[in-house]
Amino acid sequence: MRRLTFEVTERVAPTAPERMDVALFVGFVRRRPGAPVPAALSRYLFEQGWMTAPTLRVDPNDAQDPLTDVPLPFESFAAFERVFDWRARAGLPPDEFTALGAAVQAFFVQGGRKCYVVRMADPLTPGAERATRLGRLNLLLPGSRLPAPPGMEHPASAVDRATWHGAAHLFGLQDVSFLCLPDTPELVADAPEPLPIPRLPPAGAPGFVECATHGAATGSEWNTPERSAPRCGLTAYLDWAAFLAVLAELLRDRRLRETHLVAALPLPSASLVFDAPAGKRAATQDLGAFLHASGVLTPFQSAFIQLAYPWLRTASSEGFPERLAAPDGTLTGALARNALLRGTFRSALGLGLAEVREVFPIPTRLDQEPREQGSPLRALGERVTLLGPTPRGMQVLSDVTSSQGVSHRQAPVSRLISSVLRAARQLGADLTFSPSNEDTWLALRYRMESVLGRFFAEGALRGATPREAFSVRCDRTTMTQDDLDNGRLIALVELAPAAAIERVQVLLSALEGDVSLQQEEAA
Repeated sequence: MRRLTFEVTERVAPTAPERMDVALFVGFVRRRPGAPVPAALSRYLFEQGWMTAPTLRVDPNDAQDPLTDVPLPFESFAAFERVFDWRARAGLPPDEFTALGAAVQAFFVQGGRKCYVVRMADPLTPGAERATRLGRLNLLLPGSRLPAPPGMEHPASAVDRATWHGAAHLFGLQDVSFLCLPDTPELVADAPEPLPIPRLPPAGAPGFVECATHGAATGSEWNTPERSAPRCGLTAYLDWAAFLAVLAELLRDRRLRETHLVAALPLPSASLVFDAPAGKRAATQDLGAFLHASGVLTPFQSAFIQLAYPWLRTASSEGFPERLAAPDGTLTGALARNALLRGTFRSALGLGLAEVREVFPIPTRLDQEPREQGSPLRALGERVTLLGPTPRGMQVLSDVTSSQGVSHRQAPVSRLISSVLRAARQLGADLTFSPSNEDTWLALRYRMESVLGRFFAEGALRGATPREAFSVRCDRTTMTQDDLDNGRLIALVELAPAAAIERVQVLLSALEGDVSLQQEEAA
């Protein structure tokens, strides 16, 4: 032996099952030309069975494989950018940005640490017909519209990997907590309108002009499209709501109840009006009242769906129409950072947003303040997570879900339930092959009490003592004889989540000389 050589085998590190910050992005982006499949990703795909039959979707002998319809883990935006050309929507310069790439970038900019990306196809060219764009929803989640794409006719099943397409890859990604589909607003939007002609200064008016350098390149690799950002009329909003209803049905599966959908609320069309108590009113003036009056939120309202609004102008949104980027990637990254630094059960209210320069439209007091009980109008911030400017910079202004019930509307409470479910799933997996007797029941109860005790110590549960905050029962009172005969182990867990106070109103009375405090919990 003349020499000894050490070779470092690259591989994707496994994720701790307790993490609540990992996201899954599904959408459309181009493969970077000439970029080989990294060794770590290739090994991961082989270990997960995507390079072998019966779920062969990646050719192990093709270094330029398009990597279509397979989940790829990334722990940095640079790693994503080495594989995908997110700034090449049409593939010809000057080009536009892709919504999927911008969302992944925003996720890591806001503090996200790991995500999965499922590329379903190349992006559509700008100006595609609306019918063609609506057909693309079937790739994000096959079966969401009819007919289903070829080879994707069967509904997604947790026990059949061959049916995992698009968002259905959640069945194989047990560490994912957030689902994001950034292309959805553009796919359902009405035909984009051209931007108004800019007002030019009068001819001959004095002013400074930029000096031209002889021989310098005047073009750029990408441009800001000269059309309006995606906007929706009533029909487009209903199509968007119908698609989210199919996603909500997917997330109701008992294996996916720990996953939250973060979706961007599309911008309303300038011509969209609705019937208000005072007469016709434009949706752009009071979007919250429009959503309530038109019933757009009714098909999908859920404690596991979080809507983000308004749209953002960021340091890297110049490749989008009107320089506006959807806010779903930014909110997902902020929620991931919140989970890592403070705990997913804590409210993201007041969390700072990096590299966000402007929001459009700016949320008004009408959007943020809750309306009076019995009012036919509803504030936008009651069902939509708002982002906007504050004296301390751009921050999260509300942290709510789209649920109709007030008790399920606080997003921190919903995320707390998800984290408890994930912990319980891990405990159940450890005791799967244990005999169903009093010792096993007692062990499960002690382990669950230990987990909930840690949540209580961190302030996630309400109560002066652990006994006031939660209770766990696992005995013959929680199981029938049929459950025991069929090997079912059932534990009853009751807990009291700590509700976040989003606003404290101070009332000063100069006449009576007193001060009163009114606390308003998140609704």
